[in-house]
Amino acid sequence: MLAVAGVLDVEDTEYLRSFLENRRAAFLDAGRMELDLSAAPGIDTVPAVLLFEYMGSLRRAGVRTVMTNAPELVATLFRTFERNESRAGAGRGMHGLRHHFEDLGEAVYGFARTTVGLWFFFTSTMYALFDMVLHPRRIRWQMVLYYMEQTGVHAIPIVATLPWLLGTVLGYQAGYQMSAYGAEIYMPALLAYSITWEIGPMLCAVLVAGRSGSAFAAEIGTMQVRREVDALRVMGFDTFSYLVTPKLIALFFVMPFLVLLANTAGVLGGLLAGGIFLDMPASIYIRGLSEALIPFDILWGMIKAIVYAAIIANVGSYMGMQVRGGPADVGRATTSAVVTSIFFVIFADALMSLLFIHLRPGIQL
Repeated sequence: MLAVAGVLDVEDTEYLRSFLENRRAAFLDAGRMELDLSAAPGIDTVPAVLLFEYMGSLRRAGVRTVMTNAPELVATLFRTFERNESRAGAGRGMHGLRHHFEDLGEAVYGFARTTVGLWFFFTSTMYALFDMVLHPRRIRWQMVLYYMEQTGVHAIPIVATLPWLLGTVLGYQAGYQMSAYGAEIYMPALLAYSITWEIGPMLCAVLVAGRSGSAFAAEIGTMQVRREVDALRVMGFDTFSYLVTPKLIALFFVMPFLVLLANTAGVLGGLLAGGIFLDMPASIYIRGLSEALIPFDILWGMIKAIVYAAIIANVGSYMGMQVRGGPADVGRATTSAVVTSIFFVIFADALMSLLFIHLRPGIQL
């Protein structure tokens, strides 16, 4: 049973939201929720809407909800909500197509708002980073080393394994197709270009976004729920320098080496495929690599890694900062951090690929 004592006003909304989310699991297990309003002479509209929607979500999950001993004023308010909900449901049934377009518009508006917010967040982070470069003693090197371990050292197994497997598969498939034309000798060059130009850096960025970007969002989001970020601001800390820049600096250090590792693992996977499936000697494979690749190909992937690091650290931290509710918002922020990071990584990769065509020696359009 959930009992409300006293008047709930707008200022109690955030506490009420957190309180209800923390007890959702208990109500789901019990299968019943009783809301006792005998000691609540009045409720403001905002917390009343929150209670009404919360009970509705429990009913949709199969929980039996009952409201008891409600004063007439409060009961009238909840009856109004029920009538409006019924009308809204009828309207959705009559104007489904219009509402679909409205949902699409809201999604586009939300994406545009997120992009603008990310831009301002990014500029603030870069300003804090530039200030710390001018004053290196302000850098929290202990936290930088901690995040380097979490995002770099612990990511080595997955970053080495997946590109190696992908290089093996690509080497086999490319060699199999080329062997039909007697051109399997060109498999090392094709694989080298594919891995070092696109697949290695991109796959590494996706893995880091899934591991580290989500961790950044969950960490800062949990601090938001516990009001720790507000406490840091009250104590005079710059939240960007304290929370965001250590993550950013750590990724700046480890991402180029992770991309180099991914490229090396992918190329070694192609060597395995060439030796097992195509009977290609290792000397022939290595010579094909040396003839195809130039140092700029390796360097370009590491330059991409710097851009990807800035995107992943900023998006993960920004999504964590946007958490305002309870644990459910932390989960949504984590998911948004991964999806948004991957989107902007691919967008940045497309732009850098166009630039790469004009910078790499030996490419002519």
